[in-house]
Amino acid sequence: MVDAINNNRDAVYTGIGAGVGALAGAGYGAWLSKPLLKGDAPSDAFVRRFYDNDVKNAAETAKKEFIESATYKAAGEDVTKLSDIVKGNPAKFGIKAEEGKSIDDAVKAFVGENPKAADLKAKMEKAVFENANVDKKSGKELTKLKNAFAKLGDNADENAVKEFVKKHGEILGEQTDGTSGIKTLEALKAKVETVTKPLTEASKKITDNFDVSKNTLRELQEGANETQKSALEAVKKAAKETKLWAGAKWAAIGLAVLGACSYIGSKLTTPKAPAENNQENA
Repeated sequence: MVDAINNNRDAVYTGIGAGVGALAGAGYGAWLSKPLLKGDAPSDAFVRRFYDNDVKNAAETAKKEFIESATYKAAGEDVTKLSDIVKGNPAKFGIKAEEGKSIDDAVKAFVGENPKAADLKAKMEKAVFENANVDKKSGKELTKLKNAFAKLGDNADENAVKEFVKKHGEILGEQTDGTSGIKTLEALKAKVETVTKPLTEASKKITDNFDVSKNTLRELQEGANETQKSALEAVKKAAKETKLWAGAKWAAIGLAVLGACSYIGSKLTTPKAPAENNQENA
């Protein structure tokens, strides 16, 4: 019976291994082994990572420029002057008037009653950072939209277009109640291309610094300026993060499979009560 149990266990392990092999054969394993590529272009994960980093860098730059601005520096620890900066450009801090109230009320709510200079400055800097890209969508949202449109096909009729807009209207900037002005596939395609243009631009920036045919970073040309060096470093950072993410995902899949094998193996090797004992207890 021991040999039978071992044979059953080996068969299960082999089956699970075959399932993982089939998964890899279907392309998932290949993607995890080369997460930076999607055919002859950068992968969605690579582009998304680069784009999100770019958005974050833009916010950090906006915050840095604000902190180093002459007006902000001149205000120092003077709460009144700091408050005047907020009043002078509330949109910069993401301040909007609430229904039934004025923008001045919103500014007062933001500044607060008798705030400490340090607290107000921290609040202002954080608001500038968070508001710098308030209208930008995440790479995940844009990629989801792009891929969803690709699945829609070239023969989608007006009803299919209408349902697509209703489902993805928020990211498209369109009404989701069926009243959107987008009625044709051509109009929808144009809108999707406009909305996902940041991903297209990110992909272009990547290929300027990454040779997809060799799956490696390009070398800096002699005499490269700081902008070119920064661009290469940004692509390098995104590539590294994408590889680490893919590695972690592959490790998680491996652990899940190992856990499943261990669990099933333990069930198969658990001693069972003799048949005669079962009959006695019946």
